[in-house]
Amino acid sequence: MKNSNFLLILFFIFSNGVYSQLLDKEINHQNILLANTNDAVHPCITPQEYMLLNQECAMNRQGLGLNSNLHREILTTPLAWPLRAATGFTDCDFYFIGAYVDQNIAATSVMDYNCETNTYDGHHGTDIAIWPYGFYKMDNSQVEVVAAAAGTIIQRADGNFDRNCSANTLTANSIILQHADGSCTLYWHMKKNSVTSKVVGQTVAAGEYLGVVGSSGSASGPHLHFEVWSGTTNTTYQDPFAGTCNTLNANSWWISQKPHTNPAVLKVSTNSTDLVMPGCPTTETPNESNSFTIPFQGPGLPAGYAKFYIFLREATVGTNVDLKILNPNGTTFNSWTYAVTTFNKVSYWGWSKVLPTISGVYKFQATYNGITCVQNFTIVNPLGIANNASTTAVEIYPNPTSSVVNLIGDTVENGKYTYTLSTVSGQIVKRESFNIQNNDIQKSISIEEFPSAIYFLTLTGTNTKTIKKIIKQ
Repeated sequence: MKNSNFLLILFFIFSNGVYSQLLDKEINHQNILLANTNDAVHPCITPQEYMLLNQECAMNRQGLGLNSNLHREILTTPLAWPLRAATGFTDCDFYFIGAYVDQNIAATSVMDYNCETNTYDGHHGTDIAIWPYGFYKMDNSQVEVVAAAAGTIIQRADGNFDRNCSANTLTANSIILQHADGSCTLYWHMKKNSVTSKVVGQTVAAGEYLGVVGSSGSASGPHLHFEVWSGTTNTTYQDPFAGTCNTLNANSWWISQKPHTNPAVLKVSTNSTDLVMPGCPTTETPNESNSFTIPFQGPGLPAGYAKFYIFLREATVGTNVDLKILNPNGTTFNSWTYAVTTFNKVSYWGWSKVLPTISGVYKFQATYNGITCVQNFTIVNPLGIANNASTTAVEIYPNPTSSVVNLIGDTVENGKYTYTLSTVSGQIVKRESFNIQNNDIQKSISIEEFPSAIYFLTLTGTNTKTIKKIIKQ
C-alpha cells in the first residue's frame, strides 16, 4: 500500500572524494523528495466551506433558472483531464496525484478507488499537484486549469491570496460548473487573478481555460482539487476513477482514465549549479542553463562540470532509468544508469558530469518505462573556435609566450573587469579584478609559474566577455 500522508523530506548524498580526483571521477549528487499534500487535519475544503458553496450554487441556479432536480450516475459527456500545459511550456509532464477520493467513510480509515491508500480521511476530490517547481510553475502560469466538460458557471471566486501552506479559513480562487445532465465539477485552489473573466451564468466549452493552478484557500502547495458531483450539492460527490474499491459509482467518468500509479520521467534539465528547493511558499530556483561557454566554472562545482537532473514520478522499485549525454552526431558522449530502490511519489536526482569541449548542440536524455525525455544544450567557444565578437577591442602579445602575456586596447568600455586564466579542462588557475578608465587597457599577466600548455584567458566586463587562447611554451 502507498500512503499519501507524506512530510517533506530531503535526503542528500555527496560522493567521490577529494578535489584532486574531481577531474578524473564523476561526482554523484543525489536528492530524494517526498511531496507533502493536504490531509485530514488540513482538508482542501472544510464542512463550513461546503455549506457556503451549496448555498451559493443553489441561489445562482435559482437566479439562472437551471434545473436542480437532475441526478445521474454517469455524465452524458464524460470528463477530459482538467489540466494542460500553457503555450511554450516544454517539460515532458508536470503533475502527480497527491490524493484520490477517500472511499472508506469510517473515521481514521482510508482507501482509494484502487484499494490502496493514496488519499486522506474524508477527502471528496482528486488532488492533482504540479511538480517539479510548483511555485515557480504557478508564478509563471505554466500549468492551466481547463473545463473537464462543457457547462455553465454557477460559482466563481478570484482575487484571494494564493501562497498558502497549511490549514486556514481563507477563501480559495475557484470555479464550479453545472453540466447539461445536472452534474457539477469543482475546480479549487487556483492562482490569484488567474480565474477566467467569464461570470456566473456564462457557459464554457470543454477544454476552455478556467485559471492557473495555485495554492489559495486551505492548501499545502500548488495543486488542483478537482471534485465531481452527480447532483447539486457536495453530498452527491462521486469518484471519477473506476476501480475495485470505488463504492460511489460503478463506471469511470473519464473519457480516458489515467492509471492509478503512473511511473514517468517528468523532466530532465542541465544546470549551471545545484537547484534550490526551499519550503512552501518560497519560489524554487532551478538554476537551469541550456548553454555553457568553455571554459566553464559553475558555482560550487569543479571546473568543467555541470549538473544533470532528472525528475521522476512514482518510479517502480527494481527498475532502471537509462541516462545519456549525446554528441551532436547522435553518438554517446557519456552514459550511466539510475536504479530505483525506494518508492516515492516524486523524486529528483542530480549528477555532476564533465561537459563536452567541442562546440555544438548536445542532448541530455533519460529513458524510462519506454519513453525518452530530452533536454538540448549548447557548448560554445570551445578549443579551436575563434574568439567572440567582443574581442576586437583587446589584443594579447606575445603569443606563444614563455613568461608574460600583455593585454592592450584603446577602445575598451570603461568599468570593472575580471580576468580568469583556465586550463583546457576548465580549471581556473588565476583570477584578478581591476578597473578600466579612459577606455584604455594595458595589463601584464605573468604565467611563468605554470607548465607549458594551452590556456584560456577570459576577460569579463559588465557588458562584454572576451576569450583568448594562450600558448605557454
